[in-house]
Formats: sequence, C-alpha cells, structure tokens
Amino acid sequence: MLEAPRRSGIGATLAALVCLCSSSAAHAQWSGHATASYGRGLGAISLSQGNLSLGRTVLRERAARRTNGLPPVPARRDTATLTYTPDPQLSEKIRVSMIDLASAANPSSRPQWEKAIDGDAILRDFDNLMTAQGYSRLNFADDVAMLLAVCWEIANDRDASDAQVRGAHTQMRSVALSNPTLRALPGPERQALAESVAYQVLFLYAAKIAADRSGNQPQLAEVRESATKAARQFGVDVSHMVLTDRGFRRP
Repeated sequence: MLEAPRRSGIGATLAALVCLCSSSAAHAQWSGHATASYGRGLGAISLSQGNLSLGRTVLRERAARRTNGLPPVPARRDTATLTYTPDPQLSEKIRVSMIDLASAANPSSRPQWEKAIDGDAILRDFDNLMTAQGYSRLNFADDVAMLLAVCWEIANDRDASDAQVRGAHTQMRSVALSNPTLRALPGPERQALAESVAYQVLFLYAAKIAADRSGNQPQLAEVRESATKAARQFGVDVSHMVLTDRGFRRP
C-alpha cells in the first residue's frame, strides 16, 4: 500500500474512464436514464502494484473456476453485429490513458503504474475470463454485461452463478441489438468502450481485495458505492436490483 499522503487516485481513475468513449455517446444511449457523472467513491483507496497484481490473480482464478464443467454458450448468429477488430495502436493509447489517469494525483507513482499496466497483460487476463465463460472481449455488449455482473457482486458482496452471468449477457446483448445507435457504433468506439470496461473490472476487483484484506469497512463501503455508480452509467442499479437467469430485474 502507498502511504496515505501518496495514495494514487483510483476514484478519479475510475471516474475518468468513461471519458474515453464520451465521443461515441455509447453510455448515454445505453439506457434512457444513464447518468453523466461517474462518482469518486474510491478516492481514499490505495491501489498499489501489489494489489493490482493480486486483482489479476483473482481474475485468473475466477476464469479457471468457470472453465471447469461449464457447458458452452449457444452460438449466436447476430454476435458479429456487436464485435470489433482490435487496433493495437488504439489499445496502446487506452493503456497510456490508464497510466495517465492512475498517476495524475501522484506523478511520482507513474513508474509503478507503468509496471503494473504493462503491455496488454490486463486485456489478456480479461480475455481469459470472458473466454472461460464462453464469451469474447471483442463483443462490447458482453464486456458491459461482465462489468455489470461484477458490480452486482461487489455491491451485494456475493458471487453470481453461471446462470445469473448468462442472464446478464443475454439481457445486454438484447439491449444492444435493439438499439440502432449501439449497433451502428464504429469499430474504434466499440474498442474504446470494451477495453475501458476491461480496466474497470480489474481496478474494481483490486480495490475490493485491498479493502477486504485491510478490514477497513469505510473503504469497503466506498468500493461498493463505486461499483454501484459504475453500473448506474448503464442504467442498472445493482444495489436495488436482483440478478436472475433472465438478467437484472426489480425485486
């Protein structure tokens, strides 16, 4: 952990992630009541290189658990409508943006963040997590569904079942396919949305682990609030909705 006066602003990082795709208006179009603000609930959380590494380990372990005995997801003919071909140069720009945002509050921490966010390691971990569950990180609707499922888990301090995860993915695909604006998103904007989601998932995991290990209840509450605000960007109130095998529903 970094000392308190030198804490990196993970809250500001998460808050600014949404700006990566602001030009696409994808967030605003995802639902009729998407909020423009992201929230800064994790501002007091320190995300060190060690915690980020631990977060990646948790993602890999989760992927391994999901792989064991998980039946394949039925093929969808319309999947190509929601996918994109990744541009390595854009991936690098997004990676550098993550480093800029993470180190903005403490410029001296930049070398630490450059090591922690090295190459495409985080994207590979996220890709493994998605693949283990029968999905692709190249499908931006699936990426959003994964973020929402993770936010629901963090906000409610519980694990989603395979059926619940599938429900979230089915629901988000349906939303995206029924929205002309989302279907028409250019490839670069799909990529910016999808890859920013990948970083959000890992940052939230790492922050949750840091709070759990420290036993700091106020910090844990801040992580849960940040997860709630992240999901609210897509019109889903994970703190007041249940996740079912048909997706998110009001209780």
